[in-house]
Amino acid sequence: MARITRDVKAGIEVNAKVREVGIVANWRALRETERRPAIIFGTSSDRIGTPEGQSYYVTMSKSLHPHIAPYAGVSYSGYEERWLHPFGVNVALPRGWSAMLINDGVHTHLSASRAWRNLSVTLLAVERKDLGLTLGWTF
Repeated sequence: MARITRDVKAGIEVNAKVREVGIVANWRALRETERRPAIIFGTSSDRIGTPEGQSYYVTMSKSLHPHIAPYAGVSYSGYEERWLHPFGVNVALPRGWSAMLINDGVHTHLSASRAWRNLSVTLLAVERKDLGLTLGWTF
């Protein structure tokens, strides 16, 4: 993922399991303030478990504590051709670790991530049972 500006990121997303390559992009339209949540528009591959498709979304997130940040939004699933309502919470942990509870609008997933300077590794429990691994690299 490349940071185009402070508020815009774009990149290529590869899903080796279903041999899909697509675009991922985010635009932070509003930055979070003490009273206001952040608003982010974006696109990425459709939700986990779909064999193909692109999703388009808007998400609101707000830090409620220095280490806890819930989010909620609405997304359009190109594969299922319907609107979904994803939500979750991110918990920042010491030494570059974080944990997330993710509901993609259909299923709930758990994740644990470790971030370094420009690399991140995430262990994902898909539907809380099947394990997956993602790698992220920013440039």
